[in-house]
Amino acid sequence: MSKVLTELTPEMVDALQGNNIVLLNVVEKESGAIYSTALSWVYAVNATTIRFAIDAKSDFIKIIEQDPAVLLNFTAQESVFSLTGKASVKVAKTEGLTLKLALIEVQVEGIRDIIFYGGKITTKLEFVKTYNADLVKKLDTEVKEAIYNA
Repeated sequence: MSKVLTELTPEMVDALQGNNIVLLNVVEKESGAIYSTALSWVYAVNATTIRFAIDAKSDFIKIIEQDPAVLLNFTAQESVFSLTGKASVKVAKTEGLTLKLALIEVQVEGIRDIIFYGGKITTKLEFVKTYNADLVKKLDTEVKEAIYNA
């Protein structure tokens, strides 16, 4: 098992600035079912705190309120990382933004390098947002400002 970090490295902080796909994984308390979703509006505000935006009506909010344990998977430093932490709802429903979002804050507890033995990420995972380019820029700016000002 790999060494457990308790803080994000500077390279990880850079990778978590809203331009990386991050997988959110939670366990629904009653059923024990595992829920997972892909996020893009994920920002490391410092080495021990991550914030992300999700639809204010998402089932993930209720799940996090019942059990704050979360696991985030992301790529950085030519590898894949698994981050565990405790999440809380920082803002239940944003006001004044185009979309009604919840802002979730995660306190980092542990980070593991989980890539298979001898593996290395050789290209950065790229994605595009397929809606109107002007709207993409507007939403990205609004969400980043909301996350850093929360």
